Amino acid sequence: MGQCVSRVAPRQNDADDLTLAGLLLVIPKILDAEKDSRSAAYSMWETHVLQRDNVSAVSILSLAPEDMEDYDYFWDVLTGTKMEGDWKLKFLASIRTICSNTVQRRYMYLPCDMLGVEKKMQLPESSSDHLRTLMLLGWQAAYAISERSEENLALLSQHLGPCINAIGSLASTRERGRLDASLYAEILKSLDSVLEVLVCTSSDYTAATLEIILQALLPFTRSENVAKRRYAVGRIASLSEVLIPSSLMQDSFRNRVGTVSVRTFQTKPVPLLGQLMGCLTLCCAEEDKDISCGSAEALHAFHRIVMVRQSHFMTPTYPYLFLERECPSTFRPKDAANELTVFGSFLFPVERTNFILTILEGMTHPRVSDTKVVARVLDMITDSDMEEVPRVMRIIHDCLATVSKESLLDILKRTLFKITSLHPGHAVQGLLEVFPWRDRVATAMWQTMVSEPCVAEDVLRNLLRQRIGPEHDVLGSHHSCVRSWAVTSAMNKIFQLPSSKNIAQSLFHKLYIAVLFQISSIHECTLQDFSRGSSQMGECVWPSGSFLRTAVMTMRALFQHLGGATLVEDIQTQGGWDRLLRHETFHTGVAVLTRALGSKAPLFGASVFEEAVVRLWQRQKHEEITAMAVFTELLDCVDFEQLVDNCIPHLLHSHLRSQSSVLRRMAVTSLVTLSTRPKLAVTLQDLLPEVMQQLQDANSDISMQAMTVLRNTLRLADGQVAGPIALQLPDRLLPLFDNESSCMRELSILLCKDAMEVAEGTHKMEMKKQVHRTVLPLFFHLHDQNQHVAEASREALLGAAKLLKWKQLRNLLETAQPQRIGECLLVGHSSRVDDYLCQSLQYLRSPQEPLQEAAIRFIGLAGQHLVDGREEKLKIIEALRSMEGNSSPSVSSLVTETILVLRTSSTFSLQALRYRLRRVWERRPRVPRAGWLCCCSCAQC
Repeated sequence: MGQCVSRVAPRQNDADDLTLAGLLLVIPKILDAEKDSRSAAYSMWETHVLQRDNVSAVSILSLAPEDMEDYDYFWDVLTGTKMEGDWKLKFLASIRTICSNTVQRRYMYLPCDMLGVEKKMQLPESSSDHLRTLMLLGWQAAYAISERSEENLALLSQHLGPCINAIGSLASTRERGRLDASLYAEILKSLDSVLEVLVCTSSDYTAATLEIILQALLPFTRSENVAKRRYAVGRIASLSEVLIPSSLMQDSFRNRVGTVSVRTFQTKPVPLLGQLMGCLTLCCAEEDKDISCGSAEALHAFHRIVMVRQSHFMTPTYPYLFLERECPSTFRPKDAANELTVFGSFLFPVERTNFILTILEGMTHPRVSDTKVVARVLDMITDSDMEEVPRVMRIIHDCLATVSKESLLDILKRTLFKITSLHPGHAVQGLLEVFPWRDRVATAMWQTMVSEPCVAEDVLRNLLRQRIGPEHDVLGSHHSCVRSWAVTSAMNKIFQLPSSKNIAQSLFHKLYIAVLFQISSIHECTLQDFSRGSSQMGECVWPSGSFLRTAVMTMRALFQHLGGATLVEDIQTQGGWDRLLRHETFHTGVAVLTRALGSKAPLFGASVFEEAVVRLWQRQKHEEITAMAVFTELLDCVDFEQLVDNCIPHLLHSHLRSQSSVLRRMAVTSLVTLSTRPKLAVTLQDLLPEVMQQLQDANSDISMQAMTVLRNTLRLADGQVAGPIALQLPDRLLPLFDNESSCMRELSILLCKDAMEVAEGTHKMEMKKQVHRTVLPLFFHLHDQNQHVAEASREALLGAAKLLKWKQLRNLLETAQPQRIGECLLVGHSSRVDDYLCQSLQYLRSPQEPLQEAAIRFIGLAGQHLVDGREEKLKIIEALRSMEGNSSPSVSSLVTETILVLRTSSTFSLQALRYRLRRVWERRPRVPRAGWLCCCSCAQC
């Protein structure tokens, strides 16, 4: 039987990719070789490990005859030549013999062409499971004692997992009495020997091998069958004993650590390590002594591994490991949980996360009886950083939904609170992601997370960072709406706690704006008809009414903390809460709340105002109306002069151009407030062109407020800015003189008067041309039913007379003789009769009878001044006749009299003669002659 020894160069990436095995392998590499205190065989093994790269051939020592007999018998069974009689126990003994010699490097050989024989091997169909398992175990031993190569590693990966699973399955067979106890015990001993060879004889491919072993064993630790759990824990404990020699923690080993290349394993996390430790911890909490003691021993071993890794982070000059100096008793702990209190703090975040996840997922299983162990371990490992907090939050939520045992509920809540205190941002994010509809468990989780004020503040601050709106959610608008409601509901649950009062007050300026935005976001979601869209997608229907009520209740709870029940009731009396529930009145509801805030809690007004300005400056479309409503209502409550100088005019400029009438109205309303302060009004002059554009807005409120802004700022603005604006105002204001609103009429007439006065200094000639068109409408409005409008018209008409230097008109106004003003306009300015008539006809349809009567009388006077105007008179008479029968008796009677006068008036009346003389006078020669004096005097009368 030949001997075949082969060496293949190892792959470079195995140790890097599978760092768990590397972490385990570093332990025997850094041992201090105290030759006098160890066996010769062990020293030879260590020498081989430390000097593997320099060895070109395998040292072969002489074997005892009985060992050679075991070797021959082993190969004979594998080839199927000796499988008679009671061969099973002897075959298993031969496996342990060759594995033991291989570990001690006393002998290792493999017959040529043996590693492919298992493909040709055929067992009888009647072969039992344990017979097949024996043969599979034998071939794993053959792979183990062979030199590792990529080809052999592939075979090992293919068969090692099934071999471990097959032997694990025999545990239940043995429990049912279908397998001899002694045979099963021998199988387990042989498997331990094979696993020892796999993880100790070569580091080239041990990483992959150890991963296969652990991935096969870990599912058995969670098995429902006690025997299978004993099997898995026993194998892991045996491996840990092999990997962790008793002399590991000798002080002198640190003097030689530099001779071994362990850099690869110093900083890399090992995710599988956390899962392994979690499974062993759960096994420690079982009632079965074999399982709990075995898992405790394994935990102790892995604890020492992590301590060695931790030592690499210390400075080379530091003489002792941390654990040796601080906690020497933990090397032989009485309780595995005591050891873990030190162990957990040295895990990497990903390892700690897997540790926690494994425990949380398994702690509710009935086999976990000692909840104190679980509680101590979770308290320990949640004191440091971890990853995948949202996933942890999801598992805690699921556990709370199913667990009824009080001790487990306490553990889960304590763990939740500790995670929140260390990772408030991740905890909030995680719970928002798993927040189900109307979930009592999530409510309890929020209340647990904010049970302490210091943590509650962190939670609220992180909730405030959850920006709401489609722009911030790559998953789409519907997801954003669900998220908005989740944030609102979370705040609602927190505000229900009396302990949140101080925190709510300290963060009120941010919370108030945030909750308003959330309500606005829900309104937007409702408008987009998400109920239909979500039904098509198979999701939950969008219950907008319920969500809105929840959001408004959140705001009520916030105001309850601010001003008590009285403030809440005052807002209710003003209809504020009801207005928030409707999209059409939402901004008015915001105004009611903000006014109440400004009056009842002015100390909070300034901070809320600044927060609104910040949000306006960020220019988020879905936040503009809400922020603008708050801004507008608090302008009177804060000192904002510095803000106005810097940014507010720029913000208002953009809102004046908005497509939203609500935004435009609030922008102009804000300008009204700003313009009442003379120092600030000067800074708004650049906005005057945009404000003037609002005069023609379909919304009368916007137009009226725009006129108020212009009246307040026009006189204070620079002449070069105010003059051009004033010149444009008469034409823009003229249509507003006849507005149905008396306030609109009054404001437009007064603004027109102001424009005349402003332009008189810089643009006097241009303004005269504009004013001529306003004289007759102002004259008619002297008869306005509203006394304020009539008085405003008198003041404006007087201003026009001063600007135009019409002394007679000015005298009539100052002496209160309005009945003679019509004749004055016609006699002194006959050239404008046609224009006056055209304007007069428009007032025949005025809704005010006094204006109709004034227009009819003026038309009668003007008709008598027409020169050769028969055709024009006929048109006037026709217009007057159209009023007969459609007006009051007094107006109809006046119409009849006026028509009669127009028909009987002479064409060549005194007034006509004066008109002709004036025309001649205007065309006179430059040098006056004596003969023209009479005509001149007549024309100038």
